[in-house]
Amino acid sequence: MKPRLNTFLAFVVICVCCTGCAEISTEYGKTKGMSGRTSLNGFGAFRSAYENAGFRDRDVTRLSDRVMRTDVIVWTPQILGPIDAPVTRWFDRWLRRGGRTLVYIVPDSGSEADYWIDAAKLAPPAQRLEYRKRAAGAINERMLWRLNRGDVRSNGWFRIETLKHRRKLGTISGPWSEDFGDLSKQDHGTESEFVIVAYEKTKNVTPNPNPGFVTTGPTGPGPATFVLTSDTTPTSTPTDFRDLVRTHSGDTVIAQIESKNWKDSRIIVVAGGSLLTNYALTRPLNQQLAERIIQESIPAGVDQPSAGFLTSSWSQIPVSERKPGVPKASGMELLTVWPISLVTMHGVMLGLVICLMLLPIFGRPRKIQREKSSDFGHHLDAVAALMNKSGGEPYARARISEYMKRMHGETSGPWILPDVAGHGLKTSLPSRTSPRKESNVTTTDNASPEDQPQTQREQESQHEPKEESDSQSDVASKTNTLPATIKPETDSPKHFPTDEAER
Repeated sequence: MKPRLNTFLAFVVICVCCTGCAEISTEYGKTKGMSGRTSLNGFGAFRSAYENAGFRDRDVTRLSDRVMRTDVIVWTPQILGPIDAPVTRWFDRWLRRGGRTLVYIVPDSGSEADYWIDAAKLAPPAQRLEYRKRAAGAINERMLWRLNRGDVRSNGWFRIETLKHRRKLGTISGPWSEDFGDLSKQDHGTESEFVIVAYEKTKNVTPNPNPGFVTTGPTGPGPATFVLTSDTTPTSTPTDFRDLVRTHSGDTVIAQIESKNWKDSRIIVVAGGSLLTNYALTRPLNQQLAERIIQESIPAGVDQPSAGFLTSSWSQIPVSERKPGVPKASGMELLTVWPISLVTMHGVMLGLVICLMLLPIFGRPRKIQREKSSDFGHHLDAVAALMNKSGGEPYARARISEYMKRMHGETSGPWILPDVAGHGLKTSLPSRTSPRKESNVTTTDNASPEDQPQTQREQESQHEPKEESDSQSDVASKTNTLPATIKPETDSPKHFPTDEAER
């Protein structure tokens, strides 16, 4: 453990020399994550020490039957408050299994003030005044936290008495005193803000008749400014109080709680997190304290013990307790009990079949191409449809040929139609007078040439201009169906040229 802690000490010194008065993390109580590793008041280094000792670490967020298999639980509350009855009952059952150790670290002011005091000695001369201001502010804040604290009702294990002034440990005594020697040689990190005493029923704090939130103001680095007074009932399990480290004035700062009902289990109480924070473990004496706690936590006969780390705030710790007696199904669990389970199984199969019927998938979904109203091809399709209704393909070809001849002056090409002898395009166009002409011709043909030779010629000479005029008017009316780019000519000739000389 020492090499790792020495590395952490070097890292802290480098940060102090290089970062100046930059903002640092002071979040209290976390054992994992960025704040647990880099915060001055975190316990990431203490958790790493358990890992180096061969423990399997895990996070504990609720007290359940699964956590019952954990050998060691390190509890680091962020605010000072009472231990409620459900948590006390759960830990009592857990300790009765034997070979269990609960490490309870009392929350205090942390190590921020100690950091600024030590950093001022290493800071450049130009920044020492600023560091001293930061240290003075942290000391004043720490004094305010101590004044806001009060005595907490005990759950029957031990009592915690708050001190109005920090007391230096100095020369210590007790079973663990041989590992530390004289703590007065260390400047900081060996002060205590609490005293641990044995539980006495007559000296316990009177319970609050109205449990709830009690505003106390800030009592530590944590953000909470209140305490939740819950149902704190002293346990009926008899316990024995044993002090492990005492100060020169006789105050107990590290204690051990034992019971005959717990077999080889114990509770180790540390009166102040500032003795085991990340910054505190940069000092040799605090490292020795962490080593001794870990050695006392190792259970006998376990190759690879497990350690759980519990961090609690102002809210109560959730406890999953089994009620005595045979468990009974309730709610949705009734669907798994005979004979309802038989109906449930068939209902599930029927629901699966219905889902398969309602949600079929046949390959990939097809993309639908939506038509655009601005597509010019729609206009061409509309014009082609009108020409098809007027006279079909011959009519359309005749209109295109006429357009190419008149507008572009072309006489040959793929779109130019050959002229019909005598009348140009007249024979290819439909005529409204064609049926009437045919009827007249038929009547004339039935008469003999000798009877009316002159009359037939006169009728043909009278009808021919009218037919031509009607044909031209029909062509003019059909021209109105051409696209906007084709302009019909108003001054059309009476007849088309029929031979080269006339053209």
